[in-house]
Order: sequence, then C-alpha cells, then structure tokens
Amino acid sequence: METVKVSKGRNFLKKGDKLKGLFIILQGSVRAVSENDEYNMEPGSIIGLCDSISGSYGCDYVANADCVFYAFPYRAVEDYKKIFAEEEKYVAVFAMAAMHQANMLVRRYSVFYKKAQDYYRIFTENCQAYQKLCSEYKLPEKAHPQIAPFGSGAVEDKIDAWVLKYYERMSALSLKAMDQQLARDCILGIGAISNAACWMRKSTDLIGVWKGYLKENKDMLLSQAPESLFSMYFDLAKKAAYTGADIAPVRERISELMDFAKKSGFYSEQLMHAVFSEYENYDFSRMQQSGSGEEEAEQTEPYEEGIDYLAQILEYSGYEEKKARSFQAALQEYKNLPDILASTDDVRKLRRKLTDDFYAIYELVFFHSLERSYMPASVKMFLNFGFMDEEMAGKENTRSLFELAGAMRRCKADNVFTIYEWLLSVYQGKNEPSRNEFDMDYTGYLNEQKKTGKITAAQVPLLAKDNRAKLRFELQNMFVSTNRATYGKISTFCPILYKDDIIGTPENMLVTAEKANNALDEIRNIDFSLFYREVGFSDPEHEVNMEMIQKEVIPYIILMPNAGSKAMMWQETAGIKKDTQARMIFPILTVTDVGEMMVEVCGRFRWEMCRKIQGVRWNDVTEASLTSEYSDYIQYYRKNHDLSADAKEKVKNALYKAKNNYREVFVKDYQSWIRYEAKGSFRLNKVARDIIFRYCPFNKKIRSELKANPMYREMFEKYEILKDRKARHMLLWYDKYQKKGGQITEELQVNKDFYNM
Repeated sequence: METVKVSKGRNFLKKGDKLKGLFIILQGSVRAVSENDEYNMEPGSIIGLCDSISGSYGCDYVANADCVFYAFPYRAVEDYKKIFAEEEKYVAVFAMAAMHQANMLVRRYSVFYKKAQDYYRIFTENCQAYQKLCSEYKLPEKAHPQIAPFGSGAVEDKIDAWVLKYYERMSALSLKAMDQQLARDCILGIGAISNAACWMRKSTDLIGVWKGYLKENKDMLLSQAPESLFSMYFDLAKKAAYTGADIAPVRERISELMDFAKKSGFYSEQLMHAVFSEYENYDFSRMQQSGSGEEEAEQTEPYEEGIDYLAQILEYSGYEEKKARSFQAALQEYKNLPDILASTDDVRKLRRKLTDDFYAIYELVFFHSLERSYMPASVKMFLNFGFMDEEMAGKENTRSLFELAGAMRRCKADNVFTIYEWLLSVYQGKNEPSRNEFDMDYTGYLNEQKKTGKITAAQVPLLAKDNRAKLRFELQNMFVSTNRATYGKISTFCPILYKDDIIGTPENMLVTAEKANNALDEIRNIDFSLFYREVGFSDPEHEVNMEMIQKEVIPYIILMPNAGSKAMMWQETAGIKKDTQARMIFPILTVTDVGEMMVEVCGRFRWEMCRKIQGVRWNDVTEASLTSEYSDYIQYYRKNHDLSADAKEKVKNALYKAKNNYREVFVKDYQSWIRYEAKGSFRLNKVARDIIFRYCPFNKKIRSELKANPMYREMFEKYEILKDRKARHMLLWYDKYQKKGGQITEELQVNKDFYNM
C-alpha cells in the first residue's frame, strides 16, 4: 500500500489500460466516464473493483478535485490475499466499499431501466391513440415512426428486484457488522467482493444499453422534424380544427406528450421551447393559445426524485459549456470541503468564484425567462431561493422548496415582491433601479461613467432609456449588496442555498406577503404617522395655491433569495420626490422573528427619512427635527441635568454597543418604544421618551390608555394642543375650499383622517 496524490482535472486511469491496482479514495472525488455513462465516486469508494473481473479499466477516471488515494497493487483475484494479509480489517473495508458501489450502480441501472420502460409505454400508447383518433376524425393518418422493440433482447438479461434489495440491505450494514459477518475470512471477503464486482459490471453494461436505447429513439417522440409523434399530433389538431371538430381529445394527448417531455430530462429547454411555443401560440379558430399567463406560471410539475437540478438550471441559462463545467467542479469541491464555513484563503477564493458564477448565471437565467413560455421548477427555485443543488440544500428541503416554487403568489402583494418580480418590474419600467451602495442612483451612475470616460455623452440618453441596462445596474448593485447583507454572516456568505442555513422547514421560514404586511401593520397601529409625509396640494382654480397635506406611502418590501437573519432599509424614497416608496429588503427565508426585523427596519426608516427631508441640516439643533434633537441629546448627554447618573451610564453603554453610531442608538430606543413603552412598560429615559414621542407619537387608542400615567401626561397634553391647532387650520381651509366649489377628494379625506388618529 502507498499513498498517491492526483491533481484536479487529471485523467489518471484510462479506459482499456490493463488493471494495475486498486485505489481507495481518501480525499476528493473522481468521475468515472464510459462511452454511455458517467458518475461520481466519493471518498471511501475503491477504483478498480468494477474492473477487476475483466482485468482492464472499463472507464476513464478523472479527478474532480485534488485527490489522495491508498493504492494497492492488483492484477488478479489472488492479489486480494496479499492485501488482506497486510491488515485483516481490509476484508471488511473492501467488502463494504464493494457493497456500496454495487448498490449505487444497480440502483442507477434501475433508474434508466424505468425511464426506458416509461418512454416505450408512452410512445406506443400514443401511437395507438393517434391511429384511433385519425379514424374517428376520418382523416388520413401519417405513417408514424417505428420504435425498436423494447429491450432488444436486454429485458431477458435484466437485473432482478432481489439484487437491488440485497445490496440495499448489505450497504446499510455498519463496518463493524460487515467485519463480524465475514469474520475477517479472506475467502469470504474475496467471494463477497467478486460477486459485487460481477453485478457492478452487469449494471454498467445494462446502463449503457438503456441509455443507448433512449438516445436512439427519443427523437421519435419529440423533435423539430415533421415525422416526430408530437408533430403528427399537432398536424392532426390543425386539420381536425379546420373541419370544426372538437379537438379536446387531441389536445389532451399533446399535453401528455409535453408533460412527459418536460419531466423526462431527455430534451433540451431550447428544443422544447421552440416546438411547444409554436403549438401554444397557434390559432385553432376557436381559441387563441397565448403562452404562459399568471395562472400557468404558478403551476409546477409534480415532484420527482433523481432530477439533476443544477444541470437543468445551467442548460436553461445557456451558460458557456466550459464555464459551466468549471462551476460544477468548483461546486463539487466546495461540497467536499471538511468545513464549508472555513475562512482560509483557499476557501474564500472558492466562495468568490462560486459567487461570481452564481450572479452571472442568475443574469442569464433572468433574461432567458423573458423569452421562454416554460419555466421549470428548478429555475423557479433558483430565482426565488438561490437553490442550485439538491445535496447542498438537503433532500427534504429540496422537496419543500419544489412545492413552494409552485405557490410563489403567497410572497406577492402590491407592496411585496420576490426578487424575481422586483427585477421584472425594473425591466418593464414600472420601477426605477435602486441606488447603489455609494448612494448613487442610475442617472448619477451614468453621469459618473461619462465623467470617467467609460461611456460617451451620446450614450447617456440611450442608456437612460435602456431597460436591460437598468436591470443590469440593479442586478450588479442592489441585488449583490443586499443579498450578502441580508444573509447576516458576511464573512462566510455564498449565495447558493445551503442546508445548514435552513432551520426547521422552508415552509415555516418563508416570509410571505401576509407575514410581512402583518408585521408592518402592527407597527403602523402603534406609530401611526410612520409612513405619512407632508406633500403639497394646490388647486388654483379654487383659490388654493399651496397647502401641505399628509399622505401615507407604504414601503416596498423586496425578498432576497437566501436563508438569512437580517433586514435592511435600503432607501427611504425611490427618488427625489418624498411621496415615493421606501425600499426595505428582507431574506425570503428566515428563522428570525419577522416582526422584530420589521421594527428595526422601521426605526432606520424614521431616521433616514428625517435626514433626507432635513438635508445638510439634519443634525443642526437650531432646525428642530428628530435627527437633530436626538444627535444633540446623545452628543451632550453627560451635561444633561434631566438625566440621572444611571441613565447617563446606560447612554454610554448604548453608544459603545452602537460603535458611536447615533442612528443605531436611536434604532434600539425605537424598538423599546414600540415593543415596551406602547404597553406602559418604561424602558427609556425621560429625554429620549420626550423626543421620540414628539416625532413618533402613539395612536389615539394607546394615548387614551396611557394618559393617566404621569410619565406621559405632560407629553400627551402638549401633543394634543399642537395637533388641534393644525387640525383647526386644516378645517378652515377645507371649509373655504368647499365654498369655492372644491371637492374633498380621497387624498384630502386621508389628510383629514390623519388628525383623528
């Protein structure tokens, strides 16, 4: 025995070479590639067991990553005795590996055997149905393609069910149980290994038969050729519709073929899109088939095991083949890491590559989704949850995400968007791109690009109207920044969904529109003026030049495709105007309480909105505002005679925890204001309470409940005086306005209702 190292990408054993040894994989993974099949071999597998019967390697063995092996010289069965003589425990080790590999290959065989069976059944049943329908419609039938008889002799040589059950049971044994069963007997071990190797070889041969059968016959069911079964049915539907006949039976058969094609994995997305789009958009005189609408977009194919989701996503994206292979290899290397959360340089470099590729693939998938009528569940899972790989996400989580992908309407409302729906709204021009991490909007970004010479002055107006360019700006700035930030653990962030981030079930973690808006409404019911802003109202025709009225602007909530723990207040308005929606960013999956996240985000919104309104004078105490008064209070708390020594110490500690960030001190106080002070549980000092109440007052019901408390009485009385003064002014000009013929519109009624809250 010796230790052998093989570098990533090396084809170190070639098909047809004489068997020279057996190799136990200690580290890394190896891809076994034959003429009709390929599969991965993971640590613990033994290269050469399957080939020990023939005496030569039946596959090319290529290292997926840097690998380490134990190598044992081997040319004939008798060499097992020498191997087992070195260490008696190798009898069980080799037998265990043989059982696992045999179990994997016979099960792989059964998958392709079933696929071939299903294909043959669907094809022959629909050929017979086609003949019957042609007869019923009294239309001439085309000569349909003749499929090769199922199995072509291989059925007689199939692997019986007992073999699958036997190796399933044997592979489930522990190493200790295997050791006891074989009693470290060399002959028993050789027998068990050789028998398993025979079934491995037979499985490999039959996998090749069935994959070859499918490859040879699949175009008969679906292709762009007129002689494919799908094309024949389409042609029959056209002719039958022309005669005025009911074509529902034909359309049912076509739907069956389409469903089978989508689920089978035999056909490329490009082919299905090309063929199915022509059918879906064809006018059959009675009804216009118009591609995938909202309802269809919510439908998801039934869950099926054994799907290569990553391959589907990459194919849908059209990612360059060389780059796709590189990404797959990097992902495999990432999955093989002993510690996926390590912070070493090599792991950070690997994460960076996966992250860069993820966003490149995301952009391609998004643009392709605009052009295609069909979106597989795997693509919906990728776009909405960051899902790419079943092993990374976990099998049970994958099933749950698959089901959630068919019900994404739960995460949509007028003000709640999945990231896909948000990007779609930007592309369609319904929303402008968000500001980037340097607080620069799209227009400012173009001007900066012009200044630095990256674009010309002539390109600026063109790019300003280019929705694809706007979308790329959103993808490369807001999306990248907030996806990382909402995840919560920035140093170990990777955008590909990982099972360790899913605690409980995805269903329970899902941030639905209902959850988000309920959390928002709970805060609005306490801090009623949270999203109200003063905007100008004028109607010169009825002698109102300019009056300030209150308008409530509910924020947008955008759900990022990750399982995170943080929420962000990304921007307080969509542009220069004060009456545009704020943009709050949440992870779409979280175990953190959505209500607590919302309170924190609303606290930041209060601060940032005030800063925007006040501009450069946001901390000028001569200009009374929330931010100026709070900054003054924090800056000079040591000299404030209204604060006790204990209160000053608490402010000092709060500043330390907030790293001297005044906004973060306010946010913590705002959380206490909403969660505790609104219930009469005192958490704030006198100064902080007075400032927050003046700018974030409780609603009328809470004020009524707390007004008897001396801690609040004086504040409430002052507030009522100021509110009544503004209300009287409002009623006077409303009265004057109506006398001049003006109408109390909905926005004016909202303003009036504001003063009754």
